[in-house]
Amino acid sequence: MRTVLSVDPFGAPDPATGLLATLIRVERSPFAVPAAAIGQPLALTAAGQPAWGAPDAVKQRGIVVRDALRAHAGICQVLDSLAMAGPGQVQPLFVKLSQGDSEQITWEALCDSNGKFLALDKRWPVGRIADPMSSSQRPAPVLRLPFKIMAIISAFGIKGQQKEWQFFENAVRQARAGGLDVQLRLLVADQATRAAIDARIAAGDNWIEVSHVESTGARVVADIAAWDPNVVHFFCHGIVDTTDQYVELATAADLVNPAATCGSVTISAQQLADMSTELTNPWLLALNCCSSGVPVEELQSIAYRAVSAGFPASVAMLEPVDANDAHEFTRAFYLSFIQELRRVANDLQNQLTTPFEWAQILFGARTAIVGLHANDAANYREWALPALYVRGVDPVKIERPAPVSNQDAADFKLKARTAAEWAQSQYDLSDASRRAAIALALADVPKEFWPDPDGSFPSRP
Repeated sequence: MRTVLSVDPFGAPDPATGLLATLIRVERSPFAVPAAAIGQPLALTAAGQPAWGAPDAVKQRGIVVRDALRAHAGICQVLDSLAMAGPGQVQPLFVKLSQGDSEQITWEALCDSNGKFLALDKRWPVGRIADPMSSSQRPAPVLRLPFKIMAIISAFGIKGQQKEWQFFENAVRQARAGGLDVQLRLLVADQATRAAIDARIAAGDNWIEVSHVESTGARVVADIAAWDPNVVHFFCHGIVDTTDQYVELATAADLVNPAATCGSVTISAQQLADMSTELTNPWLLALNCCSSGVPVEELQSIAYRAVSAGFPASVAMLEPVDANDAHEFTRAFYLSFIQELRRVANDLQNQLTTPFEWAQILFGARTAIVGLHANDAANYREWALPALYVRGVDPVKIERPAPVSNQDAADFKLKARTAAEWAQSQYDLSDASRRAAIALALADVPKEFWPDPDGSFPSRP
């Protein structure tokens, strides 16, 4: 069972810093500690963390987080109870965040009373919870085969991008060797990477597809929505400025243009968040991009906003990351994911639902990145930079697809065609307005039957 710590703002902003004071309390716990549910001030801010250049900086940050939490008597009891977990017990720890400054605290570095990192122990994976933008429930993820992973690999100026796609190929190949039908589609700009993928397809790997990076962000998003993947993964540049956050992609033309200094395609945080409503059965948005977990001004991070809007989970980076660390994240994360996906498939042969915890999958990626840095977790923060955001205080439950009778399918299609005809006639409405109207009209119709906002029907399994 999860332990969920809730961080909530209260009072007026501090005149000196402009920051809201915060309360910390336990919202969910496996242990009955009544005092833990009482909110108490949290004496911890992003600015109050030790500088990264200090000796044992990661450990020192983890100790600061630990001491601030243990100042709450009830939380102290809960943390002590968690420490009693046996080797086979997994009790994830999540921090539910609701304001920007708390996003910049390195919760992932939390230490126990002996100075050991909780997130580097299988028993206590650490994650973050984003408040949903809407109180309406989103449909639970469904394991519908083929399972579809889409990777957009296009980072201007980064060499060795073939590694990123090869790690996907290896993970998906393992899944298929174990009898799990996983499909992989890639959007790439680098010529050498494209040639390597084309060679695999020519050799008979018909479970791989590849295409180019379109010339605008809207077109890239449309390409993603048309294929309707379960997992969307970006390996590109993440950009944070004083007003917004976005990801930056390069096209093939950018890479051969001697005057180009960056990629010409941007996708805003809002476009990424809106994508959750366009996908039939989303599981994860992975942002293997610099600073994709960083808030700005009054805006939460890209990952937070994506989960708040509707993605069940998102992984992002809290700071700029080196390409080697980013590649190692992909390698280890997706191998762990495929292993867990196989477990889900086996469970759903005999039951209707099975729990799924993204935080456990991230453990393998963290330990792998530590290995790249002389196993010195206390001084090298790279392992703590991937941040997991999930939606809701309860673990997600993956569902087995419900069978649809021929009569139900006919009824669903009729309703969907009616909605599609209406959408095609509404020339003056935006895609967002038509999408909202379709969702309202087809609330009792499975999303795989829904038309796109323009009234067309995507090709879906």
